[in-house]
Amino acid sequence: MNSNDKVTQTKDRIVSIIKLKGPSLPVQIARLSGLEPLFASAFLSELYNEEKIKISNMRIGSSPLYYISGQEELLENFSQYLNQREKEALSLLKNKKILEDEKQSPVIRVALRAIKDFAVPIRTKINNEEKTIWKYFLVQNSELKQILDSKEQTVKSPEPIQPAQQLSQPIEKKQEIEQPAISQEHAEKIEKPQKKRQKPRQIEQSNFTLKIKEHLSSKQIEIFDVIMEKKKEFIAKIRIGSMFGKQEYYLTAKDKKRISETDLTIAHQKAQSEKMIALLMSSGDPDKKASEYLQIWKNLIKFEKI
Repeated sequence: MNSNDKVTQTKDRIVSIIKLKGPSLPVQIARLSGLEPLFASAFLSELYNEEKIKISNMRIGSSPLYYISGQEELLENFSQYLNQREKEALSLLKNKKILEDEKQSPVIRVALRAIKDFAVPIRTKINNEEKTIWKYFLVQNSELKQILDSKEQTVKSPEPIQPAQQLSQPIEKKQEIEQPAISQEHAEKIEKPQKKRQKPRQIEQSNFTLKIKEHLSSKQIEIFDVIMEKKKEFIAKIRIGSMFGKQEYYLTAKDKKRISETDLTIAHQKAQSEKMIALLMSSGDPDKKASEYLQIWKNLIKFEKI
């Protein structure tokens, strides 16, 4: 059996596992498929890009669920992992089946936007005025039409809003912060230097960043996109050779004595936004909580002390 046949066979086995088990975490798929977590993550990424599997917006810890089309209903079995406001929004939406966006409290409106697996935004014309309603994800369009007809509303194109048309009701930043979602809080902090990406200042060519580059070069690891370079921090996209070809990683290197769980979470969230595996390098060691985090999510984030 050649390598292409082995890859195809492994992908088919992963899809079969998800079909049998339902929405699953990467670590579960790795265990059931007999793969190393790193390779399992690589296969899942390829299957997602091939549109053979789907990824949940919801996170269990910091990891998404992988599932196949038709298993959407099973995602609700994991709703216990939503935060309290999101649970309240889901319960309200499930009970009412549809919610008119502008009539909800700011907290519920924020939560509805966060539970994308369960709340579907719909464009609707009410009294000749364009409005937005939220549909419970298991409500079929035929049932939706009946509900709206009973309210003497006229549906216009009852389809999910495309990303470019996502709801734009202004919500104060204070309200967004009320969501205990670390990914949103830290993403803003990390994205700022990306938007202002400029030529690295000479002062940033520190011994630490030079050490990182030399370390990568010695291992024949390719840096193909430098994102941020500071005196004690270096962020870049890299390529590492493997038996399946070159694997891309989102590298975060920090010159710190101790690496915290927050450091890992931020690095992981940024890697996920790029659909990449996270690699964190540091001159220091992980603290207790960070070590536990690495053990639990070792298939999604790697750590190397240099």
